Amino acid sequence: MTIGDLLREYRVNQNKTLQEFAANIIDRSYYGKVERNIHQISAENLINLLKYNQIDAAEFIKALEPNYENYQSQIQIQRKIMEEAYYKVDKDRLKKIKLMVAESNLSEKDKEIQNLIADGFLELLNSDKPNQKIRNEIKQKIFEMPKFNSTKFMLYCNSMRFYSLADNEAIVRKIIERYQICESIVVKKSLLSLVINILVFSIEENKFENIDFYINFADNVPTTPDLFFYKSVMVFFTYFIQYKKNQDTSALQYCDAIIKNFCLVGMPEYGEELQKFKDKYK
Repeated sequence: MTIGDLLREYRVNQNKTLQEFAANIIDRSYYGKVERNIHQISAENLINLLKYNQIDAAEFIKALEPNYENYQSQIQIQRKIMEEAYYKVDKDRLKKIKLMVAESNLSEKDKEIQNLIADGFLELLNSDKPNQKIRNEIKQKIFEMPKFNSTKFMLYCNSMRFYSLADNEAIVRKIIERYQICESIVVKKSLLSLVINILVFSIEENKFENIDFYINFADNVPTTPDLFFYKSVMVFFTYFIQYKKNQDTSALQYCDAIIKNFCLVGMPEYGEELQKFKDKYK
């Protein structure tokens, strides 16, 4: 069964028209060709489509196995599901994704990397009980990769907490200088994720000497629908740093507005995590 076949099956079962199912995520005409297996759908659009129509992404991918026709899309979709589980602080879902990876038709090498990425997310959620073996495995894998492709970006982003703030600042500055002119949305998301982590670590250690470079870079990245989540998080941490540096309590109002927005748009778990962070470091 193809992605188009399975999407059509879900749409018919929900008794929706092409327009109702595609909503504003994909052009109706283009989506119709996806169902007819004329066009392919990007991993990001597929995840957004499944989310909009309340279809469990992990179950959708499982239904495609073992004959999933687009190998790279399978990898990217698994990673999108991991990200979503992490942002919702859902450890059980991350563990289930590891089972999904094990049962997939990916190569053993790709399964290893996918599992390392999932382990990195889990390790971030279990920061009070660090697993040094996992941390060393991720750092070793990053060292072995010669170039910063999407996989290395994701592995490094997940493992930044395993490095010192000074090391992270040096690494991220070099990455930004190398990739800041790249127009790829995937790269922009990766760069913003790295910068957000730098801001988090700076707040945790109360060190803001070098922070302006990273904030200025993020400010110069245009806000688009694809980047809205990352830019919103940047606003939260930028205003929180303003409060920390200048004891400007009015900056906390913007932090509260961002938290409220996440709760309103269906990400209450992430909003709660930001609230906990604000309460802890206020």
